[in-house]
Amino acid sequence: MKVLEKVQESKEMDTKKRKLIDNPLLQSTLKSSPQKLMTPAVAPKKTIHPSFKPTKDSPKYIMSPDEEKVSVFEIISDLEKQLDTAFSLKDSQEKEILHLKEKLQATEEKAGMSEAKLKELKGLLVSQEELNSELEFLENDRLDTVGKIKSMEETLEGRDAVIKDLENKIAALSKEVEGRDTRIEQIELELSSTNKTIQSLHHQISLLEDEKDAISSKLEASDTELSSTITERDQARRELERAKENLDEIRIMLADTRTRVREQYYKTKSKKV
Repeated sequence: MKVLEKVQESKEMDTKKRKLIDNPLLQSTLKSSPQKLMTPAVAPKKTIHPSFKPTKDSPKYIMSPDEEKVSVFEIISDLEKQLDTAFSLKDSQEKEILHLKEKLQATEEKAGMSEAKLKELKGLLVSQEELNSELEFLENDRLDTVGKIKSMEETLEGRDAVIKDLENKIAALSKEVEGRDTRIEQIELELSSTNKTIQSLHHQISLLEDEKDAISSKLEASDTELSSTITERDQARRELERAKENLDEIRIMLADTRTRVREQYYKTKSKKV
């Protein structure tokens, strides 16, 4: 504010100086006779004769034309000094104004840069808010994922326990299967032995059949010879009865063996299934 006031004063001083230089009265005063020059407002220096001693009744002192001329030139000199001072002040003020203009321009440029920076910061602030929102979303998603992972881990732990239990059951079943395989091998051995027994019984039956046929032949022969030897017939009948009994026993044993073998075979087959 003070600087602006000084600038205004400098402008007013410059205007006054120009008006003073262009003042027609001053120009006419310098050109006119010394007798017509008016007494200046500022008292000029007076050169008084040493012998002159003014008294109370002395008449008023009147300057000579030379003294008036000197007084006018002193006024002009003083005015020129004031003008020089004013011009110097004007130059100083102009330099200061130029400096202030440069400073104002720099300030305006800085303000423009600050405004651009402010816009950029506002954009960054919006981006930061969007980033914070996205980070919040990602954090919530991460927490949800962590919860799901924890739940899955708990589920997997439960499944691991189930799998371990199943593995134990499988191991037990494997041992049981091994035991059953051993039992099947034993049954197969027993079945093979039973088959051998059946073959042996079949051989015995064949022999008995042959013996029966022979006895029947003998019985027939005995019947034809009944009249001659009843004793032989009765004996042959007794032998035949014994042979039938033996054959029935063998057949019963064979049927029982077959039944037992079949039951054992079907039991083994059902266990394998």
